[in-house]
Amino acid sequence: MDSTSIQSGTSVRVSIPVPDDVFRHSACGPVLSLLADTPHAAFGIRDIGRAIERPHRSVSLAVDDLEALGLVTTRTEGGKKLVQIDRGRLETPTDPIIRIPQVEFHDPVRRLRSELLDRLENVTGILLFGSVARGEADRKSDIDCFVLVGANRATNQKHAHELVQELNDERFDGDRYDFQVLVESTESASRQRDQLREIVVDGITLYETQELIELKAEVISDGRE
Repeated sequence: MDSTSIQSGTSVRVSIPVPDDVFRHSACGPVLSLLADTPHAAFGIRDIGRAIERPHRSVSLAVDDLEALGLVTTRTEGGKKLVQIDRGRLETPTDPIIRIPQVEFHDPVRRLRSELLDRLENVTGILLFGSVARGEADRKSDIDCFVLVGANRATNQKHAHELVQELNDERFDGDRYDFQVLVESTESASRQRDQLREIVVDGITLYETQELIELKAEVISDGRE
């Protein structure tokens, strides 16, 4: 089997010989990336299309190609076609930091994650988002981070702000970085699905519990079962 990278540090195994027209549809990559980051969830074609901003037909054709390669599985529930990555084909690094495309951001993000888990209460998920997660950052770019907590959002946001002020003054390999941290509780996040969709779709998961898994599925499916 061959291995095809879908995100930095994440790959799927493809059986050889590989068809000449593999990944012929442009939506294949975005669909695969979305499903790879939510491996325990299955989504409808329209949900996927809305999340990656592609038309229904493009997503449907991409899913057909990916299913033919054995990379995704499909099933029908209530007349709705649900798509899920084949977890047996997925290879994910144990350290999510290495999924950050630009290595100069590895150390500051690793430090941020460690401090957030140490200082904030009841952290249930951490997502890196924005230009750093996309691999499009420059030295003026903020390191943007979304933190999901079980409760006490205001108190945790205050602690996060204090942490950001400290880290903004530190040097990593001689350079300073600007950090931004958004904290939401499970309750407040569920009311902001539209605002969180881009964070969930493009973000890199740095820390995950069942609560974050459920929130990501809820955001992508827009709360529909």
